[in-house]
Amino acid sequence: MFSLASKKLKSVLLVAIAGLSLLWIVDGSAESSPVSVANQSIGSLPHVVIKEGLDLTADATESNKKQIPILMFFSMEHCPFCMEVQEDYLKPMLRNSEYDGKVIIRKMRIDSTDTLRDFNGNERDPGEFSDDYNVSMVPTLVLVDAQGNKIVPAIIGIVNSHYYSAELDDAIEASTQRIRAIARR
Repeated sequence: MFSLASKKLKSVLLVAIAGLSLLWIVDGSAESSPVSVANQSIGSLPHVVIKEGLDLTADATESNKKQIPILMFFSMEHCPFCMEVQEDYLKPMLRNSEYDGKVIIRKMRIDSTDTLRDFNGNERDPGEFSDDYNVSMVPTLVLVDAQGNKIVPAIIGIVNSHYYSAELDDAIEASTQRIRAIARR
């Protein structure tokens, strides 16, 4: 009996040591890896960039054709919460082909010196343009139709990171349904 228990104990210990060794190897390689967590270019994830919203008239044409909303992601360059929204929520959506036909995502950097073309074809300053949507803090996500009309309430900041993805998905779904209902009329 003692020898059987001893063999089981040795097996359990060997499995535990192997598991810990594997964790040490994985953890050790992560520390020495040149991959930046902020860039989220980890392993085999494809590199994606959120397109700047510099030509909203072109985006409006695509939105109208596909009957999908435009998600305007109002942000600033050195905003850590904006980076969180970008890296943890919006870039994964761009990597997921299910969102290709659901939403057009555009980054609207309100601190940018570039001008943008608004929904009416006018050249605008991004900070001034953000005032049209009452953006007073970043990150703010605004879903609009092809005419630039806000469809659902804006998502301001990150109130609860556990529910942020669901809140965003619900807003996209509600916006799409509303756009398509209006188009059927």
